[in-house]
Amino acid sequence: MEHFPGYAVSMHECSRPYAPSTLGLEVILMIARKLTTALTAAMLIAAALTAHVRAQDSLAGEWQARFESESDRNTFYLEMRTSSWKHNHSWGNTHKVSEFAGLDPSLAVSDRPAHFELRREAGALAFDGSFHAGKGNGSFRFTPNPEFVQSMKGLGYSSLSIDQLLAFGTQDVTTQFVKDLNNLGYPKVSADDLIALRIHGATPEFIRAISAQLPSKPSLDNLVAMRIHGVSPEFVTEIKSLLGKNFDVDQYVAFRIHGVSPEFVREMREHVSKDVSADDLVAMRIHGASPDFVREIDTQLGRNLSVDELVAFRIHGVSPDFVGQMHQLVARDLSGDDLVAFRIHGVSPEFVKEMKDQGYNELSAEQLVSMRIHGVNAAYVKEIRDHGYKHPSIDELIEMRIHGYPRRASM
Repeated sequence: MEHFPGYAVSMHECSRPYAPSTLGLEVILMIARKLTTALTAAMLIAAALTAHVRAQDSLAGEWQARFESESDRNTFYLEMRTSSWKHNHSWGNTHKVSEFAGLDPSLAVSDRPAHFELRREAGALAFDGSFHAGKGNGSFRFTPNPEFVQSMKGLGYSSLSIDQLLAFGTQDVTTQFVKDLNNLGYPKVSADDLIALRIHGATPEFIRAISAQLPSKPSLDNLVAMRIHGVSPEFVTEIKSLLGKNFDVDQYVAFRIHGVSPEFVREMREHVSKDVSADDLVAMRIHGASPDFVREIDTQLGRNLSVDELVAFRIHGVSPDFVGQMHQLVARDLSGDDLVAFRIHGVSPEFVKEMKDQGYNELSAEQLVSMRIHGVNAAYVKEIRDHGYKHPSIDELIEMRIHGYPRRASM
């Protein structure tokens, strides 16, 4: 016997001519309802999947823009944002108005609706919204170019997301750019690196020019770092010519970060040494040994200081004004070490004047430092005199201070 839920059919019954009973009709209807429910569910799932696929055919978001000034209507700043239940993305760049179709420069000073487009090889962005007082906002939709997607697949990029395609569109990543990188020795560049190179302007022309100046092929990170910090082929050429040698990318980037310009190198070679090193140049810039500082200090001391002296002066605050005052108050032949020791131990012009007011007009650099180390000052001199020592020498004052006078003094 064959079984169905709630109903039984025998082989004998099945051999009879078909004459459905009321109960048999109910079973058939129940099975039909179940099949209909399953089919409906399958159709809903298929519809949802189809909707998801279609949603990936384009990407919508919001935009904001502003013209930097009423006088400059040729450029404006554009920021775009997309969001989903998984993540948010935002892009912001300064663009030329001429890059966009339908964007009227007069929007910088007018209030009205706006529709404009940015057409790239990766796809098209359509912007709708309005501008007021040079600022605009609205919505946009990005539609990828299927031919670009196929071409990129042929170049090895088979799984680009809609967000990556949008970034390719905004940054103008083209198939030719990918091919150029490959020809320059950079195959299989990641999507993120392609975007970074375009954001920072590492064009094939830049890569060719800078690579010709460097001792070895720069990495992708090197290329981006050089663009960020302004290491240009011209900069490298000048530095090489001035210092007589080539450097790696990190050194050129360090020069730019710390402001070691060709002009700075020329002046330091003139006022410090023809053999000044790359590390010396960076150290002087880090500590503020500027050309003006070097000239003033050299004038005060009547000689050219070494890099180590200049850096030590800057670290400890030995300024041209400080040197001038100490020359007048102490001696004209103070060494660089004397001046640094003064600053380290607090031998200030005010301290020297106070001691002179107590009658100590002839003070050596060594005595001044020793007095500050052991705490001999004008107040201590007055205290000692109050205990009966009317004219103690500097050495006696230091000795008494070392041994705890006046507590142990028997006056």
